[in-house]
Amino acid sequence: MKELGLGVTHGYVLKYVDNVFPAAVWGKILIDVGESGKAYYIYPVDGTGYYLGKPDDAFNVMRQLGLGITNIDLTKITAGTPATVTTTTPTIITTTTT
Repeated sequence: MKELGLGVTHGYVLKYVDNVFPAAVWGKILIDVGESGKAYYIYPVDGTGYYLGKPDDAFNVMRQLGLGITNIDLTKITAGTPATVTTTTPTIITTTTT
């Protein structure tokens, strides 16, 4: 998360955490560099910031607020790291049990 999140100052988080974050950060994960890297998800529908906390907390926030994606749109996303990005088509792996 730290590699793909957007680093912001603690003052920036405090300025908006009880209000609406600017539209430029909607849908992003902000990393509060002044508070030990605490992460906030900015909900793209209304700009509200949600503290992600522990991994289970982060998963619950994403599960509750996730907007979903179609398989067609999913294939349009490039895969890789910020340093090396390549375009791939997702592979569906199926398993059979005996």
